[in-house]
Amino acid sequence: FGSMTPAKEVGGDLYDYLMIDDDHLLLTVGDVSGKGVPAALFMGKSKVLIDFYAMLGLPPKEIFERTNTQLCRGNNSGLFVTCWLGIFTFSTGELRFVNAGHPFPVLFQNGTFSYLKSTPNLMLGSIEGIEYTEHTINLNKGDRLFIYTDGVTEATDTQNRLFGEERLLKSMKGTNELSVPDTFKKVRMDIDNFVGEAEQFDDTTMVQFVLK
Repeated sequence: FGSMTPAKEVGGDLYDYLMIDDDHLLLTVGDVSGKGVPAALFMGKSKVLIDFYAMLGLPPKEIFERTNTQLCRGNNSGLFVTCWLGIFTFSTGELRFVNAGHPFPVLFQNGTFSYLKSTPNLMLGSIEGIEYTEHTINLNKGDRLFIYTDGVTEATDTQNRLFGEERLLKSMKGTNELSVPDTFKKVRMDIDNFVGEAEQFDDTTMVQFVLK
């Protein structure tokens, strides 16, 4: 389940969940630098490239490397996209993922909420020819993965304070008893209460994968 709230009429965030075949699910969340129409166009190009390479059956590492190459070529606008991508295998419970400068997802596993941390690589579209590092974890029944863009953690109140990772983790605690839509409502409510009268300055995207 996913949701996106743009800061302007059109946004530069992207998310996708796509069945590559009967046994593999693609999960993607990204955030293009900038806002408005240029960011939305770059977002569309990024999403098409990622989906295309995923449907070829390529591993996450190679999906990012090929997508990065294509985004760097002719990128006169200087835009880039932070992105988190995972491919989940239902038959084994294995999740293979890569992180291109994106915020760490929140993982609920063994009764605990924590950040799924890994060494992030550079953003897509920034430097051609770089290599991306692939990571692997196993998910079990009841595990939850919450992926988001920095519009969540960088939501800012009238005193220029950020919502931040600590508040997000606190907001997530107890949501394992909620449905995914209700989880999003709770996080959104906590953000809105924190921000108060301040204007939303960035797109806000949330995706959650629950293994039942």
